[in-house]
Parts: sequence; C-alpha cells; structure tokens
Amino acid sequence: MASPGTVKPTLLAFHGSGSSATIHTVQLARLGRLLKPHLDIESLEAPFPSAAGPGILPFFEGCGPYKRWIPQTSSTLTVTPQTASSVTTSQSSSMPPEVESLVRDTISTVRAKGGYVAGLIGFSQGTRVVAGLLKGAEIARKLKEAGADGVEELDWLTFTFALSVCGSYPPPLIPPSVAAALAASSIPEEEQKALVGAKIAIPTYHVQGNADEWAWAGKLLIENSYDVGEGRSVVMEAEMGHHYPSKTEESEKLRDWVLEVHWKAI
Repeated sequence: MASPGTVKPTLLAFHGSGSSATIHTVQLARLGRLLKPHLDIESLEAPFPSAAGPGILPFFEGCGPYKRWIPQTSSTLTVTPQTASSVTTSQSSSMPPEVESLVRDTISTVRAKGGYVAGLIGFSQGTRVVAGLLKGAEIARKLKEAGADGVEELDWLTFTFALSVCGSYPPPLIPPSVAAALAASSIPEEEQKALVGAKIAIPTYHVQGNADEWAWAGKLLIENSYDVGEGRSVVMEAEMGHHYPSKTEESEKLRDWVLEVHWKAI
C-alpha cells in the first residue's frame, strides 16, 4: 500500500471500441475499488468517434459520445473467425499519432504531479493499444541497449506489466515514434523485423470470457503477440461474456497479481 502523503503509481486504462473513459470507469468499478489503496487508475478516452460498441447498449444508452482507438475509415472490414488470419496480417500495426500523443501527454501530467505510470489496463479494442505500448517499451529497451541515437525520446515507455481483458485481434498498435526510432537506428533490417515480430515478454494477465462471442479474437492476440509462461503472460478463463469479471474472487485474483508483479518490478 502507498504510504500516506505519497503519490501512488498510476495505471493507464483503455476502453473498448464504441465506449468512453466514463463508461470504462464504471466497468472497472469492482477492480478499481480493490486497487485504490495501492494504485491510481487513469481512464483515457479514445480520439475517434464511433457507434456504440459491443455490450454498451442498452445499459449505457445516452452515455455518448462513444469513441474508438482506430479511425473507422481504416477498419472497414468485418473480421470473423474465418477471415481473421488473412485480415489481421494485412492490417496496419501502427498506432494513430493522436493516440500516442494522448498517452504521452497523460504520462507527462502524471509525472508533473510527482507520480509515474507503472502499468496498463486494456479492454476489448483497448487491448491492441496496450499490446502496442508494451511492444514499444520492449523495442525502446533494445534500442537503448544498442546505444541508438534519440532513444531518450522514448523514455515515456516504462510500463512493467498489464491487464488485458476480452482481447481484440492482432496486430498490436505500435507507437509511430518507436517505429521511426527503430528505422533510423543502425540495427540491421532483419533484426528490426525480428524485434517487431517478437512476442511480448512483459508480464501480462489476460482474462478471457468463455461465453464471449469475441473470445476467438483475444485468443489470436495472445497466440500471435504474447509469450505465455512463467513470469510472462498468464491466461485466466472466466465464466462470463464480453465484460470484466463480476465475481469478487476473480477481481481479487487480478488485484493480487497486479500487486505481486508491481512490487517485483520496483
């Protein structure tokens, strides 16, 4: 638990498609209450307009405007389990600049208050943003080890863990500043491709609903993008649909995992 008078570490939270920061805060309420003594949660709002997304109506009727993390014009295909393999490999893996700017500005604000961002929480489409930020953090670390020029511009990518709930399909959305720094580095092209394609090793807890109609998408994201194993990614299947766990013991399990990996990282 944070000491009285100290600034608690922050988790950045990314909502699903066709949702909002306010709605996501409500969806996170159970877990948020358990984490509040230890960590602050900052719910970010996506920059692009959207229709209401999966599971939003009728409960959040009239709670718009609804937003998404990827412009509608760049995601016009309907992805299904049958077409996912071909569609996801052709989709852009680049994070929209507006999203990167939002994340960087939020981190700057947290730091200006004397705090720091320790980890990430993503739900549905927000899990692609989380995966991209984690991938960006790992590439930034490799660039620093290689002594690449300009790597200090990536010092905002310091995340050490993440929660990924009801994942979306791959690929992760990699920050454009990371892609630019990698392209400008002296790392050979084949090694650059290997870095981008490597599976994420930063500890991540994935929650999959066994009654979620989009469970196949989350499975694809985990299989394609994460290194599952001891000290890396873990996967929990819960009896639920496309939403956060509702059982107290499941939320407590998430809290305990977050606190364990957080204290190990500091």
